[in-house]
Amino acid sequence: MADPVQIKEVIRPADQGFSRPYLCRSVSNDLYYVKGRNTDADSMYKEWGCAHLAKSLKLPIPDYALVELDPALVDALPPDLADIGVGLAFGSKAIQKAIWFEQASVGNVPAQLQRRVVAFDWWIHNLDRGSHNPNLLLDEGSLVVIDHNNAFDTDFDPQQFIQQHIFADEGRNLFSDYIERDALQNEFRQLIPVFSKTIAEAPEEWKWFDSDATVPSNFDAQHCEEAIKRCAGSSFWNI
Repeated sequence: MADPVQIKEVIRPADQGFSRPYLCRSVSNDLYYVKGRNTDADSMYKEWGCAHLAKSLKLPIPDYALVELDPALVDALPPDLADIGVGLAFGSKAIQKAIWFEQASVGNVPAQLQRRVVAFDWWIHNLDRGSHNPNLLLDEGSLVVIDHNNAFDTDFDPQQFIQQHIFADEGRNLFSDYIERDALQNEFRQLIPVFSKTIAEAPEEWKWFDSDATVPSNFDAQHCEEAIKRCAGSSFWNI
């Protein structure tokens, strides 16, 4: 695993995003949106695991990395920024010219890519890609997929998913195409070990709420593993 990216500046909260990532600058002057202790370990684990899956599936996601916040840096921050916390966090590289994706742009996204995003969200039980807030960007006209901290939804509703997804029309086409479904499911099956390995290699400190490692974090690894392993079964696409 690559060495963590060192953060030298916490600039401000992101303009959008319910989980309030912080825009930060690394020592190499790259900008990252960072989700640290201001979110929770559950969010960081999910972002980390899903980013590896998305990259393996060749989905268009920003570059990502583990980033590190030094205690001296955080101690010097004002209170409204200091809750980002110290230690290792999840960082998604900022795309300078990106704009927020709107419903009107759906028709400009290739149908195959739309279906691939739907299939990925179905796999990771992600309801957080609706038309009101699709967690997508456009980078000079090209789709960018972001934000998976709400994946593995314990209240996942298949009907709600297929009705409200930003790419619902192509999603319905996917669910009726047995050949494409089987091909995607085979890809997913091959990646089960990737997710397991990624979660196992996540920072040890994410397992705990506190720096003394006495209170376990809220991440439910077993629930997420069970969701991922659904793709091995014949009922994977059942609504």
